[in-house]
Amino acid sequence: MKRILLSCAMLLGIAVAANAADVKTTTGANGKPRFEASDKITAESTVLSVNKTKRTLKIVNADGDTVVVECGPEVKNFAQIKAKDKVTVTYTEKLVVEVAGGPGSPAAGTEATSTSAKPGEKPKGSMTQKTHYKATITAIDKAAGTVALKGVDGHEITITPRNKANLDKVAVGDVVTFTYTENLAASVTTPAAAK
Repeated sequence: MKRILLSCAMLLGIAVAANAADVKTTTGANGKPRFEASDKITAESTVLSVNKTKRTLKIVNADGDTVVVECGPEVKNFAQIKAKDKVTVTYTEKLVVEVAGGPGSPAAGTEATSTSAKPGEKPKGSMTQKTHYKATITAIDKAAGTVALKGVDGHEITITPRNKANLDKVAVGDVVTFTYTENLAASVTTPAAAK
């Protein structure tokens, strides 16, 4: 799995950067390159009907498409949902690539967190998954414009940085830290009464 992760992190860096709403390429406090790309998508739907027995919602999105959503036990306070409520879902992804992450940077691995509504509140919740991976620069080929990396699991890959000038800011032995974060948040709200 970790072997695939390094390759995916590289590809995600390209994919996220190509489609991201926010891309930042900077130099860290250590003078080494730092790359950050993020994107956020929000969708809103309206509850048409609620089947409390089956724990399902019939919702319609802004385009007029309808769908029936089954709400398992993880949807806290299901009884609070009413017709005409708004369901807002936001998906956020972020990739940070830092050279010479340093000893304080996270170890390789994945961490996940979640939140849910308190009793009596309208349903809401979020899930966040953060994946960390480290690799060491084993070779730099300025003529070809490439950098060879070896991951903590021994997997090796050669990449071509987007900004070739960054090749002058890195050295063999530097550690590259990849942090990929995904967050999915959903909430149900009652629309304000029309005046």
